[in-house]
Amino acid sequence: MTMFQKSCRILAFILMAFLIGCSGEETQEIEEVYQVKGRYLSTDINGEYISVVHEAVPDVMHSMRMNMRIENASVAEGLETGDVIAFELFRTNAGWYIRNIEVLPPDTELDLAEELRNPGL
Repeated sequence: MTMFQKSCRILAFILMAFLIGCSGEETQEIEEVYQVKGRYLSTDINGEYISVVHEAVPDVMHSMRMNMRIENASVAEGLETGDVIAFELFRTNAGWYIRNIEVLPPDTELDLAEELRNPGL
């Protein structure tokens, strides 16, 4: 086999690996999971994100207001603006998501920064 033929085979192998990687079958391996509490504010029109204010996640992020991707639209069904919630915040190679949302009693204390305690409900 000539050097040219070997180079062509290697190039073909690399191209196949690239095409398989681009096939749309991206796996979303879960890297980290955190238990978080916060207050539900809203769901976006496409049902892909919810807006929440949440407590700090130690060594990850401060308490803040943010839009977070949900695993699927059904996890936000039945939520009402102002609900106190507990949820799993998890990280994959594709980003951060929320799942397993549970509504908590309305008098549940949240450890939020002062400016987040009344997010304009």
